[in-house]
Amino acid sequence: MFWEQHKPSGGWKTLRSDSPNLPEFLADQQGQQDRYLTVNEFYRWRVTNQLKSLRACYVDIDGNVDIDKALQRLIEMELPEPSFVIYSGRGMHLYWLIKPVPAKALPVWQMVQNKLVEALLPIGADPVVKDCTRVLRLCGTINSKNGVQVTGKKLTGKRWTLHQLSDAVLGKRQNGCLPKTRSAQVHSFSAKPNGRKKYGSIYQWWSLVHQDLMKIGDYYLPSGGIPEGHRDIWLFLTLLSLSWFVPAARVKSEMLKLARRYTPGLMNDVQRQMLPIINRAEASMRGEKIIFNGKTVDPRYQFKRETLFEWIQEIIPDELQSELRAIIPNELRTQRRKERDKARPPRDRMKEGRYQDHYTKDGVRESNREKGNKLGRCEPLGCPFVPLQKGWMFQAVVLPSGQGA
Repeated sequence: MFWEQHKPSGGWKTLRSDSPNLPEFLADQQGQQDRYLTVNEFYRWRVTNQLKSLRACYVDIDGNVDIDKALQRLIEMELPEPSFVIYSGRGMHLYWLIKPVPAKALPVWQMVQNKLVEALLPIGADPVVKDCTRVLRLCGTINSKNGVQVTGKKLTGKRWTLHQLSDAVLGKRQNGCLPKTRSAQVHSFSAKPNGRKKYGSIYQWWSLVHQDLMKIGDYYLPSGGIPEGHRDIWLFLTLLSLSWFVPAARVKSEMLKLARRYTPGLMNDVQRQMLPIINRAEASMRGEKIIFNGKTVDPRYQFKRETLFEWIQEIIPDELQSELRAIIPNELRTQRRKERDKARPPRDRMKEGRYQDHYTKDGVRESNREKGNKLGRCEPLGCPFVPLQKGWMFQAVVLPSGQGA
């Protein structure tokens, strides 16, 4: 999205990334005052739930144009060099280009973004500029605050995949999972309910919850928004889920937009009602912890899937249930798991070498020979044994002194 700051009305313009007219349009902005672009791609408006694709990570450094100092800091923190730098007139913007990835990758992108901003705080990085909806100055335009032209410089020019960049910034993943981190904003999610292990992060879980809630909100939008009697809990959970993968400042700005669009009856009291979510999100960003059930945990609210479904089930339309991924009943979760397991190709355990040939005729004979050899070694020592079908089960014994292996 393009923004012309000083235009009286209609300063925003949606540009198609694949439009053949885009290069010409951007060239026409050269020498014009205060023109901006969103770094990432959106459908209709630059809000998180309209995010289409992620294109870059970035850091806004205020009052400092010493790129060598920034590069030295990145070397010290063992972080990758940016693709290019934009001198904004009163500071500089560092960009790490990535190949376009869909909005569902936002949790991973946010982890990378947070780490880059945090690393460059000592040299003036703006701690607020780390959400995906930012607009930054367009190269070649003029900063009207001091009349300086915005210029750029290519550094590595590299365009990463998000996986490559996350490995370079967060550390190598093990078995395809994101590395563990000490940050209060990321938590490993590997509980083992019913003997099955979950993989991923709490970021990704709450991102799915947020997507489900937005689908429910969009369903009721044509009829005036979320039904009365359910608006407060829907808005509470929507903002809570958002607080797990975007900065607290962004939750604040999204709060009124969501209330105005989906829960119009709550506009007068929304800030007071939702203040606990904001306070806890800010505490998390400061690295604070709380004690809950004897454990040290993140201060943000956490709820089980069953609780979320119980609170919101009355406004989940039947025709929408199949599209939801997180806020679902136990029966649907079990059904999906069975279908997923059934769809997996059958395993050839013999081919994998798990059983080798132990269950074949040759394998049985070899196994019996091994047991017979053990018996032959034990008989002179007086080891008792119990015959068991075709094999032998040896009882535990204490060998005479000096005769152990």
